[in-house]
Amino acid sequence: MPESHMQGSRPGPVVPPSKTHGHGRTCDLPGCETELSVYNPSARCWQHAELTFPVYRGKRLHPKTA
Repeated sequence: MPESHMQGSRPGPVVPPSKTHGHGRTCDLPGCETELSVYNPSARCWQHAELTFPVYRGKRLHPKTA
């Protein structure tokens, strides 16, 4: 008796794979041997990356009313 099977897929558009940035990269800071993740687009590890603050979406109040 031949086996039959069905394969489904998720509804909606196909999600593209995450970008990768090469294997075997290390932090650019001299003396740091941390190997970077293939998903990290930065040239530095999290400890040596520049500090950034997120931009929150939403209603911005006028400075005089805040």
